[in-house]
Amino acid sequence: MRPIRHLKALAAATAVVALTATAVAAAADDIARGVGGAQLALPTGWSKVNPASETRSDPRTLLVIGTDGAKPIESDCQVSSYRVPADGAVVVVIGWRDSVGGSSYLPLSGMKLRRGTFDCFPGRGAVGRLTRRDRDFQVNVLVGDRASDATIDAALDAARSLAVVSRTA
Repeated sequence: MRPIRHLKALAAATAVVALTATAVAAAADDIARGVGGAQLALPTGWSKVNPASETRSDPRTLLVIGTDGAKPIESDCQVSSYRVPADGAVVVVIGWRDSVGGSSYLPLSGMKLRRGTFDCFPGRGAVGRLTRRDRDFQVNVLVGDRASDATIDAALDAARSLAVVSRTA
């Protein structure tokens, strides 16, 4: 009987390792890709959201991700043109055609939520700017008033994951 128990334990351990490896591989592949090579890590349960405007103005909305219930809305404000669920969040990436300067004063690592960050959004928000490939990008986080700490952490982690890949890649 003892060898059967060992086989069952080994089979169970193998199954756990296989499931863990699959989950890690799936998480590594969950990347949201947008216009201009912008990409963000896509938290579990989040999805890409259609940009509120397809205009090619400068700056342009390159990528939007959000929790369930996030969607574009009519607004005069580019960044806050999204319905943010009370318990959810949205991350909006905008970019300029060229470098316009000023990205060093709002690093992604220093993003902190606070009210009044965005003109057309009364909730909590955070913003960071960076320059990649001679272009400036702004990453914006909008969070609902009842968002959990896990949702907030996921939103900030996703925002900090911004990568800009070559358009030919």
